[in-house]
Amino acid sequence: MTITASGGTPYEAGDVLTCDSDGSSPTYAWSGTNGGNSVTYTSRTVTLLAGEFCLACTATVNSNPTCSATKQLCGSAYSKYRKQR
Repeated sequence: MTITASGGTPYEAGDVLTCDSDGSSPTYAWSGTNGGNSVTYTSRTVTLLAGEFCLACTATVNSNPTCSATKQLCGSAYSKYRKQR
């Protein structure tokens, strides 16, 4: 199971996190914080908001909770409009 970011690191607001898992047609669920707010999503991708994030993706195969895996990614997403030093 992997989580990839469209822009790599450092993370920026607007980057898309994608959750990928082996298995036959898994369903995806995200939970945690995004931009400092508690969130839940039921998609394969999540768009990062500016600020701190800590998101866990759970992939479940065949709607069976015993056939699931979870991976977490935490960090900070900077505003694309921040001043460079």
